[in-house]
Amino acid sequence: MPRSVKSVAPPAAVPTAPGGEAGLPDAPRFVDLLKVEADAPGLRKGERTRRLARYATARCLEQATFAQLSMDQIAVEAGVSRAAIYQYFRSKEDAVRDVMTDFHDRTIAFPRTATQSLTPFDAIYRTNRYYIDYFARNAVLMERVRELRDALPELLRERQRINASWAQRILANVMRQGPLIASQAAIELRIVCLECMVDDVLREAFVIGNPALATARDDPNAFAREITAIWYRAIYPTQDDARG
Repeated sequence: MPRSVKSVAPPAAVPTAPGGEAGLPDAPRFVDLLKVEADAPGLRKGERTRRLARYATARCLEQATFAQLSMDQIAVEAGVSRAAIYQYFRSKEDAVRDVMTDFHDRTIAFPRTATQSLTPFDAIYRTNRYYIDYFARNAVLMERVRELRDALPELLRERQRINASWAQRILANVMRQGPLIASQAAIELRIVCLECMVDDVLREAFVIGNPALATARDDPNAFAREITAIWYRAIYPTQDDARG
């Protein structure tokens, strides 16, 4: 699609946030998902060992940095021998790469049905509300991605790929609403900037513990409303923005 400026849509007012959370899916802890998969009934011994190794790798990463991690620790956490771990992963790098790639994929596994038949503002709000919970429940693993950028740079590229995929989904939703208020390239840039800013804000809230975000951290509904207002103003400018 050409990246020329489309006809300008009328400026929109920022709507009020939805009143309830009915139907909003629970954001999972990634480690809990892997534990459920490892404990699934009827698995062959080899498959159970592989899943236990994956669970143990994620669990260890919640407790120690990559530099501190060892295959021995993974084996102890999994309750299997070190030799058994090596049947599935050649090194701790291999194990972490496998697990964190899966973590990235599940980060954007927000059910599409949760935002169907909603206004754009409500859809953005529900997505943000889910992501705040997901980030909070997986904050340590989110931080590990930053720590691994030198040891396993492909994980950072994977994170960027996931962000790009999410950005395209958002852009497609914006374009379905009617004429863009700027060029497609400009909207794409706004989305990427917002993604980066939100990740940094959530890191400040849930990893660093910035006291300026303490109130927001304790009220995720209000946190999501304010983040959503920023998103909405960037994509659907208000009357005041148009006059400015």
